[in-house]
Amino acid sequence: MNARPSVPLPVPGPAAIARDPHFARLKSFIIQRTGLAYYADKDLALAERINRRLTDRGQADLGAYHRALADESVRGTEMQALINELCVGETFFFRYVEQFEALRVVAVPECLRRNAETRTLRIWSAGCSIGAEAYTLEILLKRHFAAELDGWRVLILGTDINRAFLDQARRGVYGDWSLRGLPAALQKDCFDSAGNGWSVKPAFRAWTRFDMVNLVEDTLPDFSRGIAGFDIILCRNVMIYFDEPTRHRLIGNLRDSLLDGGWLVVGHAETGAEMNAAFTPVPVPGATLYRKPDPLAARRPPPPPAADMTAVAPPPLSPVLPPPQKPCRPRKAPAAEPAAAPPPGTPAVTLATVTALEDAGELAAALEACTTLTREEPLNSGAHFHLARLQEELGVGDPLVPYRAALYLDPDFALASYHLGLACWRRGKLAPAQRCFRNARNAIARLDGDAPVAEGRGLTVQELNGMIALWLDGEEGGA
Repeated sequence: MNARPSVPLPVPGPAAIARDPHFARLKSFIIQRTGLAYYADKDLALAERINRRLTDRGQADLGAYHRALADESVRGTEMQALINELCVGETFFFRYVEQFEALRVVAVPECLRRNAETRTLRIWSAGCSIGAEAYTLEILLKRHFAAELDGWRVLILGTDINRAFLDQARRGVYGDWSLRGLPAALQKDCFDSAGNGWSVKPAFRAWTRFDMVNLVEDTLPDFSRGIAGFDIILCRNVMIYFDEPTRHRLIGNLRDSLLDGGWLVVGHAETGAEMNAAFTPVPVPGATLYRKPDPLAARRPPPPPAADMTAVAPPPLSPVLPPPQKPCRPRKAPAAEPAAAPPPGTPAVTLATVTALEDAGELAAALEACTTLTREEPLNSGAHFHLARLQEELGVGDPLVPYRAALYLDPDFALASYHLGLACWRRGKLAPAQRCFRNARNAIARLDGDAPVAEGRGLTVQELNGMIALWLDGEEGGA
């Protein structure tokens, strides 16, 4: 008698998966292996992604699926398939152009001076996704430092945990969405038409290579694989997915992977007391870079005077980076007439005073000034927002209080809602964090995508929407 062919059992669906007794253990396993604590409070979103894998495998037993994953490394076939579902690959060229401008004006010239004898430059794009960031770096270097780098050994390493992203990065072919905002001339110079997409020209791919690295589990630095001794590391919008212990460990690993005096670039929401403790913040127009202390710096020629840095105008919000300019000496200002006394009731400190101190890296002074401002102008929502950000940066006080004060005064203060959500999430307040992210999204729902966000220092509505979407993905049913 012939046996009946086996028929795959129907997959139960996301809601049933989230209720399965094995789900909690599987979620804990996935977060431990990938560091994606982002899913700690997103059971439905995680269940949806697991459901896709179970459907593809024709498998209904969640416990058996957990055992199959446990038998693989993070580089295993099924683990990679699941990671491909879990990770967000949306990115574009010259994303957050102010940071690339800061590299062009400050970090890269410093590296060229420091490495004049070795004639090497090593840059790491950690968490590179589909590779746009790594290729942006090569485009920037070759368009602005080609002569200086002639004869140098240059490496731009892009790494990610997702093999599918890395395969796409190696192909170097992108759709219109990844090139959005690029001027036609820049697109023509750096890309070739490739069917329905655009291919990075070979001239802008020679220094760039890609490799798989798990920032959570791999040993870093790893000298055997050449993942060490970097002059510049970009690790942007990666740590927002991790819990505090993982974030703390990664900050240390990134620091150890830099040469003394090397530079780190992180996302706008990834600054804070831990970063300031491990690195020296270097404020530049429109961005903040982080530098690893160099014990030998005193023996090297000093960098250009601060006046030369401030002579550089804030970069335009466009990926058309201007050609490098020689620093110019600031003109001697004419003697100023004695300032008139401020009108009665005028505060001694203004928000401009606070932001100027922040830009100069004088965070303690900025905190003191901002505390004074909130006393003098208790109805100034921007002052309360800056007070909260400074408390977070310096690791003092309770930033939740001034964030809530800012939102009490201005319920549509989108960036305050977003940062309050991040602060709640870091403290394990998951449900309040979700409410804050939804409030931030609602506050900008009717605004034009290119409009600047209040207190965002150049951040646009479209960019903030993308940041918010990372936290609300898969949770819309609970909104």
